[in-house]
Amino acid sequence: MQKASDEGEISGLRRRLWVERAIFVVLLAGLLAFHFGKLGVRQVCVIAVDGHPTAVVVSRSDANRLLDEIKKSAGVSAEVTFSHKVTLHSVSAAGERVLSDAEAMTAMAGKLEPVVQASAILVNGELVIGLPTSTDAIRTLSKLIQELSPNVSDVQATFKESVKIEDRQVPADRFAASAEAAVEKVLKASAPKGRHEVKPGETGWKIALLYRVPVSRLAAANPEVDLGRIHAGEKLTIPGDLPPITVVARKEVREELGPGVSKTTRITYENGAEVSRDVIGREHPPESPKRCRHRTDRGMGL
Repeated sequence: MQKASDEGEISGLRRRLWVERAIFVVLLAGLLAFHFGKLGVRQVCVIAVDGHPTAVVVSRSDANRLLDEIKKSAGVSAEVTFSHKVTLHSVSAAGERVLSDAEAMTAMAGKLEPVVQASAILVNGELVIGLPTSTDAIRTLSKLIQELSPNVSDVQATFKESVKIEDRQVPADRFAASAEAAVEKVLKASAPKGRHEVKPGETGWKIALLYRVPVSRLAAANPEVDLGRIHAGEKLTIPGDLPPITVVARKEVREELGPGVSKTTRITYENGAEVSRDVIGREHPPESPKRCRHRTDRGMGL
């Protein structure tokens, strides 16, 4: 009786073991099917700029290659990064349109700004140019003073605007590898673009938008004009792409006007052109002492 009972328990255990094995095999098969099924789904790479999907390309390697091409297109020798946060995400290709290299580059061009860490020259708080080091920036300012000073001796020159240097990121197109290249770039880009004749219906804001310059800089280039009340036919000076840089130079000249008579004149130049002459002193010969006549009354009595 006991033997039959033991055989029944053993048989039950065997059946339970086979059931558990069957369940394990089914679960394992399901997991493997899911895993290999997932691997079989084609993946693509989404390039996101500041968290916003911008372009879909075949793979991460393609994404990195295109981003490197954008950096190289900046044409600078310094290390280039982006002013925006760029992230790459692998996703299922289902429902995603993969862009060609040209399409992806076009999509990213308007969203990504290549930047360079540099010693930046600021004029009235506005970025002008970036250099590799602060020494290069100082040399650039010295060369600008030389270029924009008059060709006369004994002048004292300085900048009219507030000019300073600070370390910051600058757009790659505002970067120069040397002081010489920076001076050439600044002089060309800060020069006025020309004159604009106001047409009927145009406003100062519309003209600034047309030439892509700040309204404040358009106003500064035309101090004699009220941009809020311009009229058709008026002519406005259109400022350059960079804020103007003005070197003010002064020279004092002493002129002899005659024996013992002279005057001192201060001549002021702006970017090499004379803008004013002011008499700041005159000298005259010292006056001759007057002879006093003393009269003595003699022989006067009471």
